[in-house]
Amino acid sequence: MINFKRFEANFNAISRFGALKGGGLTRLAFSKEDLEARNFLINLIEENGFKLKIDNVGNIFAIYDDGCESDEKPVCVGSHIDSVPNGGFYDGTLGVMAGLEALTSIKEAGIKLKRPLWLINFCCEESSRFKTATIGSKIISGKLGLQRLHELKDEDGISLFEAMSKFGLEPQNLNDSILKEHSLHSYLELHIEQGPVLERSGISVGVVSGIAAPIRFEIIIHGKADHSGATPMNMRSDALLAASHIIITANKFAKNKKTAVATVGYAHAKPGVLNVVPGEARLGVDLRDIDKVSLEELNLELRNFIKELSGELKFSYEIRELSSDEPVKLSEHAINLLSEEAAKLGIKTLTLPSGAGHDAMNLTKLASSVGMLFIPCIGGISHNIAEAINFDDAFKATQILTNALIKLSNE
Repeated sequence: MINFKRFEANFNAISRFGALKGGGLTRLAFSKEDLEARNFLINLIEENGFKLKIDNVGNIFAIYDDGCESDEKPVCVGSHIDSVPNGGFYDGTLGVMAGLEALTSIKEAGIKLKRPLWLINFCCEESSRFKTATIGSKIISGKLGLQRLHELKDEDGISLFEAMSKFGLEPQNLNDSILKEHSLHSYLELHIEQGPVLERSGISVGVVSGIAAPIRFEIIIHGKADHSGATPMNMRSDALLAASHIIITANKFAKNKKTAVATVGYAHAKPGVLNVVPGEARLGVDLRDIDKVSLEELNLELRNFIKELSGELKFSYEIRELSSDEPVKLSEHAINLLSEEAAKLGIKTLTLPSGAGHDAMNLTKLASSVGMLFIPCIGGISHNIAEAINFDDAFKATQILTNALIKLSNE
């Protein structure tokens, strides 16, 4: 039922927007490249005869409800099309285009549905620009309010509220975008794994059991800028030295946990010149785990270490909370359904957790069933211009996705 050539052609076409000469793409949320890709997607939605809705914060909905019962909760599929800087073509965008192909194929086949189907392109899933991930899905689930839109800013000092407003959206009416709890029947998402497990197992499709959550914060370390030659070692308050201890310790603490990971994604020192002891350092910390208790322990251990270190190395500091999410278990119903539909197609699957966060994690209170499919990415590489897939795997996963959507829509 899936049209492989159309699916691949549409995917390749949307990949032009933000494409880099050396490979990969940069398509930051609410950028010119994002606008171009969104307009391409909107045109495809309308050309295929779906109803179009764009909410006040930029989430795009394609709705197929021909012959459906109007009072039934919708079955949803989705992902995102924004990217990290110097990222790959497949992260997020593959899921949106697979969802569009699934809806188009179902419509073409004239399959009778009880429930409407929605394709959702969530805005600003990547944290690259505003240091907070899954913004669109957080908003519709009531997890991110208007005040935070003003507080979250990019490196140029532009707030998320300003960026949305300049994009022609109406973030001041954010509340109109929030969906009621249990207002959706189900939600499915197809994504690249962003890790090596499937490829190393030789399996084309993974069924996701749960999603790790991040706790993210920025640490601003205040030392004292001094002359690098004239200031004795025992009289310094070196902010960058303190930062190095924190980076190493975050790595060590995470290794002591079973499933946790810790990343310091950036370190900026001021004044940032060769002959001055750094007086300030700024670190971006990303802690993740699929186990809630372990994640909270790691967070507390690292904060306690920083407090003790500040006394030892004589610096002051502040911690700015960026986001704090909870790991989620995905629906047993969705896991079983996706596994069963794969088996019917003769496609072998592996059930595995997701170490990366996804929009699906914010849909668990909106939808009774939430599930995800993964396909391998070559070398386990993602968030990198070298990100690549075997498109046959995407085709197999989209077949499973389509059949699962049909099944869910008739429950």
